[in-house]
Amino acid sequence: MQLNELRKELKFNHELLSLVETLKNVAGSQFHMLEKKKARFDAFMAAFAGFFRVVDLVDVVNPFVRAESEVTGLVIVTSDSGFMGGLNAGVLRAAQEAVEELPASQVSYVVIGDKGAGAVSDQRLPFKFFPGINQDTIYEQAVVIKDWLMGEVADRRMGRVIVAAPKALSFSAQTIQVFDLLPCGNLFDRSEAPPIKALSGPKRFLAEAREVIVESSFDDMVKYLAGIWVTSKLFEIFEDGKLAEFGARAMHLEGSLQKVEKEYTKTRQKCFKASHELVDKGMRESFAAKSTKRRRKKKERVDVV
Repeated sequence: MQLNELRKELKFNHELLSLVETLKNVAGSQFHMLEKKKARFDAFMAAFAGFFRVVDLVDVVNPFVRAESEVTGLVIVTSDSGFMGGLNAGVLRAAQEAVEELPASQVSYVVIGDKGAGAVSDQRLPFKFFPGINQDTIYEQAVVIKDWLMGEVADRRMGRVIVAAPKALSFSAQTIQVFDLLPCGNLFDRSEAPPIKALSGPKRFLAEAREVIVESSFDDMVKYLAGIWVTSKLFEIFEDGKLAEFGARAMHLEGSLQKVEKEYTKTRQKCFKASHELVDKGMRESFAAKSTKRRRKKKERVDVV
């Protein structure tokens, strides 16, 4: 390869190296920023546990408490971003494994993200599509998807709803979570509710109440509380998915960075070698030309004599 071509390749590899390193640093920065502000729902679940010590809705006949359809809604959360490695493929595989024992007629697919939609379309499966999750509109998208899912469950077109989505274990490790979203009957079961701390002061009556005045119907209460639960869980799942996305992208780019560094090093060595070979060739040609010139002058002197 000519030296000029090697220099062009070296320049390209250097620019590519800088680009990949920048993308990796951006992904890492996004991960740590979202991790710091990520909202957890411990207070929310504690409030749920405390409320159901007062009002028991476990025996209410409602599709949000007990499944009333044989159809399982499968929500598949994929990312539209690039440099994801095999994260999306892992989500799709886990989703299929979750319903592999069910007949196709009892599975209703809900796909979030273009990548997942493309994969499900290739299998010629009908599905409901939602756009990929945007970090700036996570809550709004969670509300839209919650409204649609609860409408399907309320109309008995779905009974059980499960979600397959990526989850970040750490910056460098991701897993796939398959989560039961609806029905949420276990939330209304006192025996399964997590314990709450002893209450004191003016709010102590919550733990000691024996009679409660209920103005709303139990169905309305279940629907409202289930809506809050689904929205909060979707919000948490989507945040976990974005964290996993940033972490997977950073790790994938780290691997790409190492490969580009190796290519850059090889090209630099080739360029160094070609440059020295060119210098050596020039020196040899110069030395040969001087030697020829000296021999010619010497011959001319001999001829004159």
